[in-house]
Amino acid sequence: MLNLLRNSDELSVSEIAEMINLSKPTIMKIMNYYIEKGFIILKGKGSSTEEGGKKPNIFKFNANGGYAIGMSITANKLKSAVTNLKGEILNSLDVDINCNEDLDSILDKIINSYYGLIDKTKVDSSKVIGLAVGIYGLTDYDRGIVFYSPHYPSWGKNIKMQEKIKKRIPGNVLVIIDNLPRFQVFAEMTLGAARNSRNVVSIFAGYGLASGIIFENDIIRGAHKIMGEVGHMIINPYEEQECACGARGCFEVMVSMDRLRKIIDLNKERFPESTLLNNSSNGSIQNLDPEEIFNAYKNKDSLAVEALNDITSWFAVGLSNIILIYDPELIVLHGIYTKAGDEFLKKLRNETGKVALKNVKKETKIKYSELGSRAGVLGAATYVINRFFS
Repeated sequence: MLNLLRNSDELSVSEIAEMINLSKPTIMKIMNYYIEKGFIILKGKGSSTEEGGKKPNIFKFNANGGYAIGMSITANKLKSAVTNLKGEILNSLDVDINCNEDLDSILDKIINSYYGLIDKTKVDSSKVIGLAVGIYGLTDYDRGIVFYSPHYPSWGKNIKMQEKIKKRIPGNVLVIIDNLPRFQVFAEMTLGAARNSRNVVSIFAGYGLASGIIFENDIIRGAHKIMGEVGHMIINPYEEQECACGARGCFEVMVSMDRLRKIIDLNKERFPESTLLNNSSNGSIQNLDPEEIFNAYKNKDSLAVEALNDITSWFAVGLSNIILIYDPELIVLHGIYTKAGDEFLKKLRNETGKVALKNVKKETKIKYSELGSRAGVLGAATYVINRFFS
């Protein structure tokens, strides 16, 4: 009944009775329980029946009857947001994180952000239904453990993150720990580019590469909780540059910003008139800002086009492999490449369609994220809400 009201604007008891096949007295008993809990409110009276009968009471889901908090931990930032029960952000906080900052310090920042959001939003802490924290790395959702995070090697392995957070939040607040890309893809499915899709893969690329996978509306994690680590799928075994994982030719490396700059550096003598060479600080290509490269690409700068065409071709190989493995309806791109523009996306779609099973019509769509940097915290908060209502 709560989900009916949550997904509808407003309903009367008679309308609810028709939908869930319960008697009106039973529905009113349930309704009164949720009114007392603050999840349902009486909006007013509806229109009388054609026979001129009594005007029915109209009930509405109370989006502010509870609150969820979502957080994302990246290499240099702790982002957090509090939402109402419809996933609407009420307030947010960003806190800087130092390179490889120690675990106790990060835990302090998580707890301070949790209470900081509650104070800033002036909500009753007893109405917070849960907290979800997403982090890049290997995680065990079922046990609330971070196996390992590449950004924080000083933490060690098998960190009982859920347990450590729960010890510092009074009450029986739900605490969820998961790989950040899983919350990103969940956000896109519930609030973003994948709202009408049941099978979705999201890819975060540029600085590292990770993915989240939705199959039939559910996040899938795999037997060993490593599903989605597609960044370490080898797509070019002849590549010289070594990945952080120790292998060569990983998807992550082939489309990284470091490699994009490397291609520019290797080809700069062929394109001496390129604006990128004028923009590079002291002639150093490694200091080029990604948006400078993308702007040059949009302006048809030959060196920028050469470099991004190479990146696109390897991106297409990686995405084609993902399509063959997961057969999604939609792939959503997150990260720095979303700033490369429509022409990059158009070329990426075209190139991906040319790789593997050319005679089979593959209708997987590729889109940029609609949520941008908010996807992680939104997905974490909405996942809490989803758990609560299921």
